[in-house]
Amino acid sequence: MIRMTHSDLQNTIEWTENSHIGELVIEVPTLFREVSRDLNEETSDGVGLNFIEGTKTLNFSNEIEAVFNPTKLSFNNRKATSTLLKLLVKTSNSEEFYLETNKFKTKIIKYLGELIDTEGFGFEVVADDFTLDQIAKAVNLHVVGDEDDYIELLTDYMEAMTELAGIKLFVFVNLRSYIAEKETEQLIKNVLNHQFNILFIENQARAKFPEFNRIMVDKDFCEI
Repeated sequence: MIRMTHSDLQNTIEWTENSHIGELVIEVPTLFREVSRDLNEETSDGVGLNFIEGTKTLNFSNEIEAVFNPTKLSFNNRKATSTLLKLLVKTSNSEEFYLETNKFKTKIIKYLGELIDTEGFGFEVVADDFTLDQIAKAVNLHVVGDEDDYIELLTDYMEAMTELAGIKLFVFVNLRSYIAEKETEQLIKNVLNHQFNILFIENQARAKFPEFNRIMVDKDFCEI
């Protein structure tokens, strides 16, 4: 079980085997700003926003993925990238890709040698061994999908971050401003099917679904 607490709130949100979706609606601008800041600056000692699993406070940088711009899903988690690169190296050395990988390496070395010869530099290309991850680090890795089906793209993103980075909770800030009610219904189905844990943080109330565990802080700072 994961439990969300905040030093300014009396109520908590919990994620369990049967509850995977939380929503924190904050109509107080100063508190909304504070909570958003907490997502960027990990808190401790019960101050600000905390997510607790058992007796352990989850690490914001390694176990929680906060998405502030849902139109730009960035695959920039260090752990996820590292795991993906290891999988690429393992696959490139598999029986299926081994010969193709060596051909690719040979082409790169030859190409670099030709560039050096063209410039007339007194250098030579020496590469006793290099792995595919060294090449992959030079490119931008990001989740791709059908732009016409944003919910499936979002689901693919959460699946990749869960499997590769070990993310335990996804926090989306004002995501519901970007998706229609029918899309929200589809997202709920996908979240429950994959058993992701997600938290919507919104600055205004929208339709509440039965699957939501919601806390609302109205303009008078009353918790509903």
